[in-house]
Amino acid sequence: MKKLLLPAFALLCAGVIAAAFWYVRPGSEFSPREVIAMVNIEDRREVFRRMETVYPSREVEPGEFVTTFPRAVTPLSVSYEWDGAERTFEDYAARRNVQGILVLKDGVVVHERYFGEADAEDRFTSWSVAKSYISTLTAIAVEEGVIESFEDKASRYAKDYAGTDFGDTSIRHLLWMSSGIDFDENYENPKSDIRKLFVDTFLWNKDVDDVVRAHRRNRPAGQDLDYISSNTQVLAGVLRGAYDMSLIEIFNEKLAQPLGYSGGSWLTDRQGIAAKELGYCCLQLTLEDYAKLGQLYVQDGVFGEERILPAGWVDMVRTPPQASHEPGGDGQLGYSYQFWLPGGDEGSFTMQGYNGQFVHMDPDLGAVIVMVSADRGPVVEKPEFVQLFRAIKNQLPDDMTRVRRAGL
Repeated sequence: MKKLLLPAFALLCAGVIAAAFWYVRPGSEFSPREVIAMVNIEDRREVFRRMETVYPSREVEPGEFVTTFPRAVTPLSVSYEWDGAERTFEDYAARRNVQGILVLKDGVVVHERYFGEADAEDRFTSWSVAKSYISTLTAIAVEEGVIESFEDKASRYAKDYAGTDFGDTSIRHLLWMSSGIDFDENYENPKSDIRKLFVDTFLWNKDVDDVVRAHRRNRPAGQDLDYISSNTQVLAGVLRGAYDMSLIEIFNEKLAQPLGYSGGSWLTDRQGIAAKELGYCCLQLTLEDYAKLGQLYVQDGVFGEERILPAGWVDMVRTPPQASHEPGGDGQLGYSYQFWLPGGDEGSFTMQGYNGQFVHMDPDLGAVIVMVSADRGPVVEKPEFVQLFRAIKNQLPDDMTRVRRAGL
């Protein structure tokens, strides 16, 4: 018996040592342990600019013609009231660890600035800004007919979710964040479902759908707004099944190529052909590339001479689908189809990610604001950015279309 136990024990020890070395990565500048902690602000700032060097990913293919916006850049100097005091952008940038900001007016870059070691070539992590990309691709899929209806159940296309409560949820309710699924999105609770999702996929490279599918419904779908990342991951599975393509292939064909992206990456749950993109997060793009999707929305779904988004989709996105999704008092944000709706700023809407990632769009003003940060926590509870972006928009030039035509 001892002869049998010794090899098994040795194998177990070797496995533990290998896992420990992988987790700590001695000799490597960043390890999974350090990325999870990210206590040091400079480490956090740097790793957000190159997550694809730490975790598995697939590449965004550059467009045949890379879009470059014309530039008429001026310094950004704004002030606004917040929490009983007058604030400035400089103050906000210091407190929130902003890495970069780019502002478009009528398709012209009027403000652009980077902080610390960041620059225009860096590809910054999206976190949940990626959710709006999934929503956009879903709208395109419905328009193209590969998804028949927003009312279809997810399992019609995402076969991995057959027989589950997620699979029995309509695509529309997943887009609304109204699945009724019991999933704890508390980022500060180390035992929450979202923390487990990150650990299981980022650290242990488990199949992301295996991690998500077991969650059950605890109230009727369509009843309320409950923001959970697992809804978006199911939508990613719907897209893969509908197109019979990987998520990155869909993204490259439907958005990156026609919008002229310069490149980038999308993190996956593991390496190899079986890998799946983390649809709920984790694009790595330049600020200018993030701005391209924002500009598409500002232009009502048309880019150049091509209509990319369905007619009426932009208005649907910036309209709360039901009372539970309306913006509230005290700066509470509304929600619609995987976009955030700032209260008191009617008609504008925002792609938003944890730690201060934003693509803010105001079609009525022809404005897009992209800002990325390495903030320490979420910004939904106290959306100071709404006041900041409003102040920025109030100082934009009236009309830049002439400059844009000259630049293009």
